[in-house]
Amino acid sequence: MRFRNDYYQLLGVPVTAEFDDLKRAYYRRAKQCHPDRHRGCPQKEEEFKLLVEAFDVLSDPVRRRQFDGALGAAPPAPSGSHLHVRDSSRRSILDSLADDDLEELIVGNTIPEKTTLQTLMLDLEKTERFCLFREAKTCYYKGRFGRAESLLTRAVGLSPQNILYRYFLGRTLCKMGQEKKAIGQFKVALHIGMCRIPPLRLPRIRREMTTLQEQHGGLAYQLLRHFRGKSQEVQPADIELRDQLERCLSRLAPDKRRSAKRGKPLPKLPLPPKRLTPPPDRDREEQS
Repeated sequence: MRFRNDYYQLLGVPVTAEFDDLKRAYYRRAKQCHPDRHRGCPQKEEEFKLLVEAFDVLSDPVRRRQFDGALGAAPPAPSGSHLHVRDSSRRSILDSLADDDLEELIVGNTIPEKTTLQTLMLDLEKTERFCLFREAKTCYYKGRFGRAESLLTRAVGLSPQNILYRYFLGRTLCKMGQEKKAIGQFKVALHIGMCRIPPLRLPRIRREMTTLQEQHGGLAYQLLRHFRGKSQEVQPADIELRDQLERCLSRLAPDKRRSAKRGKPLPKLPLPPKRLTPPPDRDREEQS
C-alpha cells in the first residue's frame, strides 16, 4: 500500500476531503488521463490505474480509515461517528472478500460491452451505482442514517438483487429503530444468496438476523426457538413456518382487535364459580 499522501495528491484533494469532493476530483482527473484519450499511452494508463486505486481506497470509509492509520496519522473520528472498533478492519460480508468486491462492482451495475474483469475494475466512472453505494456507506459510518437510508433505498430500487445493498440497508434501518424492516431486508438477502449458483452461505448476515429476531422477533419466533432448541439457529427454511405461526396467533383474538379499534371496552369474562366445601359427616362424628 502506497503512502497516504500519494492518494490525496493524485486526486488533488486535502486529507479532510468529503465523499463529494473525492468523486468530483476523480471524475475530473479520469477525463484528463483516461487511456482512450491518449491512444493507449502506457504512461497515461499507469497514471489512470493509480487514480482508480486512490479513489477505490479513499471512497470506502473502512479502507480509508485503515489506510490513514497505517502511518499512525489517522485523523480523529468525527463526533457521532459509528465506526465501531470491530469494523475498523475489513472483514467479508459475503462468503469472502472476493465475493464482496464482485458483488459491489458487477451486480446491478451497467457493464460495458466486451469488458473484462480487469477493464471493469479500472473504469469505475462507468459504474454510477458503485459511487451511489460508496456514498451511502460513507453516510452510514458517519452516523448520518437518514441520508444513508435514502441512498440505500434508491440503490436497492435500482439493483434489487445486490446483497450488499440490502445488507447495509438492513443495518441502517436497525440503527433507526426499524428492526422489523431490517429483518425483512436480511431475509431477502439470504434468499438471494440461496438462489446463487453455487449458493452463498452468508454466515455474517445470518448471525445478525438471528440476533435481531431474538430481540424483536415476537412470540412466534420464541415458540419456534423453543421447539427447535436454543442452541440451533433458525434456518431460512423456517422463515415460512414462523410467518405461519404469526398469522395463526393473530387469528386467536379477532374480537379483541375489533373492539380495540372501535374504542369499545372489552367484555368481561364471567368469574369461575366458587368451590363449596362439603358439610362434615355427622355419622362419623357420633362413631368417634
